[in-house]
Amino acid sequence: MTRQMHRIAELDESECRRLLAANPTRLGRVAFVEDGDPNWPTVLPVNYAVIDDAVYFRTFEGSKLYAALRHQRVAFEVDAVDQEWNDGWSVLAVGSLDIVRDPEVAAAADEDLASWAAGADEQLVRLDIDRITGRRVIGPRASA
Repeated sequence: MTRQMHRIAELDESECRRLLAANPTRLGRVAFVEDGDPNWPTVLPVNYAVIDDAVYFRTFEGSKLYAALRHQRVAFEVDAVDQEWNDGWSVLAVGSLDIVRDPEVAAAADEDLASWAAGADEQLVRLDIDRITGRRVIGPRASA
């Protein structure tokens, strides 16, 4: 059996932002340290929207909301895989969370955000991106 090689290409910032905004699943993962203990990182799935280069998602009271209240730095990751061609991409955004209190911003986010966290006590959270990086994995058939 011959081992097929993949290539990995770094994505520039504009391509990372394009992929983040255009991801059809609107499913990402937010990673943060719970209760300030670096030995206990947490990664949770969220559905999201991108508006004016910021990531928005809704959450109930809990770990993600507490991270926002503390303006904690978090990582946010999205990806896509093409099973047929055995390739894909991944984008990682790092920044700070904040709770959105402006009703006009919340209304604009709601137009583009189909939230899983629907309810009276949900909060809209914004990730302001400080750094964004990404990689594309190019399968052997795709590069042939």
